[in-house]
Amino acid sequence: MRSNTPEETPCPVCGEPYDERIVVERGDRWADAFGGPPLSVLAQYRRWCASERDAERETVRGEGERVVYFHDDRPAAGR
Repeated sequence: MRSNTPEETPCPVCGEPYDERIVVERGDRWADAFGGPPLSVLAQYRRWCASERDAERETVRGEGERVVYFHDDRPAAGR
């Protein structure tokens, strides 16, 4: 996963800055894609968007692939 700063390309789904992104493919298991138990990712991010568009590479991903953009909408003090 890679961090994104507000000056960089926004999420193609909601238009907001995102904190991290990951590309997942059909057949990936949770541990393969996220490297930990489901609650570790779900508790860390308040919102996520999935799209065929890869904002960082400015391409459309192939069939069976999605880019997931993770958003942490909590105030910085609450992180």
